[in-house]
Amino acid sequence: MEELVGIDLSKVKTLDFKIPHRNWNQAFAEAYVYMTTTSPGEVISIFGPTRAGKTSLLEELITTICGTHKFENEMPVVKIEVDNNGGKAAFSYRSFIMETLGLMNHPVYSSIKNDGWSDPNRLDRNERAKESTLVNALIECFKQRKTRFWIVDEAQDLKYAGRHAMAAAGVLDALKTLAKKAGVVLVVCGTYSILESMTRSGHFEGRKHDVHLGRYRQIDEDIEEFLWILSNYNSVLDIDPSLGSLDECAEVLYEGSLGCIGLLRACLYRASVYAAIERKRIGLDHIYKSLKSSNQMLTTAAEIRLGEEHLGLKPCSVVEAALENEEEKQKKSAAKKQKKSKCFQRKPKRYSSGNRL
Repeated sequence: MEELVGIDLSKVKTLDFKIPHRNWNQAFAEAYVYMTTTSPGEVISIFGPTRAGKTSLLEELITTICGTHKFENEMPVVKIEVDNNGGKAAFSYRSFIMETLGLMNHPVYSSIKNDGWSDPNRLDRNERAKESTLVNALIECFKQRKTRFWIVDEAQDLKYAGRHAMAAAGVLDALKTLAKKAGVVLVVCGTYSILESMTRSGHFEGRKHDVHLGRYRQIDEDIEEFLWILSNYNSVLDIDPSLGSLDECAEVLYEGSLGCIGLLRACLYRASVYAAIERKRIGLDHIYKSLKSSNQMLTTAAEIRLGEEHLGLKPCSVVEAALENEEEKQKKSAAKKQKKSKCFQRKPKRYSSGNRL
């Protein structure tokens, strides 16, 4: 295939190395201290915008707390991702409990055999078990495995537990109660959209400690840190001399990533892909091509605005600008949808007294 001839894949940079930037380091320190000092039954909430580094933060916490040592018949940390494996891609509390039991290799309710394949007979038996039985089995399993931390990642998907806004709050309350009975610390990690569900439960809110892994906002110290991060990426990318350095397009990259480092890294990765395909160094045209359109960034920008408003942070002009066009479209659409009178029918009119037809 001629179009692949001459493409140097070594020029493509995934940029998956760790940069010890300020926000990540601060969140890691807070989460570590909370996890090592809080009492069993308490809740630690780790949240932030999409692609902020929350999952890598959890992995680093697990490695730091447990090390590389493998515990025989013990699981100090149990980490599970929320999965919408219920009917019609909805969240199922029962399926979530069963998945956790399988992850912990429960002697009765785990459907995985020693060879790694699932056992259909066990699956059928587990499907017939009552939900309360599975919950009690999980509590017992936590105690037997001497689990200290139960980490629930991608918790924002709990919103698919039901159409009612309180459905996700009910699941969080159930998880909190289960963790308290088992004597483990519940760590809930997700995007800003989980905050609303958390605050709907006063008891849950009262028991949790927050760790905010935020983006870099439009303030001097944040912009300075953002430029430092760009310099780290600049040192490994093959930048065209016409561009000079990433500092020359820092404003463009900030607007395209909204200050989220994961989104920034994805943009630069795509730019390196486009440059490699064209057999060139990374130029300004590749940077612009790597940016997502304003329509593609709407959901992310809206989530950031709602989350930061929830936390009492001041609005950011870059986020507001990303949402401005969409809000104008919605206003125009709402104006068009206003009820109009039917054709050939006169609008109702109130006549003054003594002047009726």
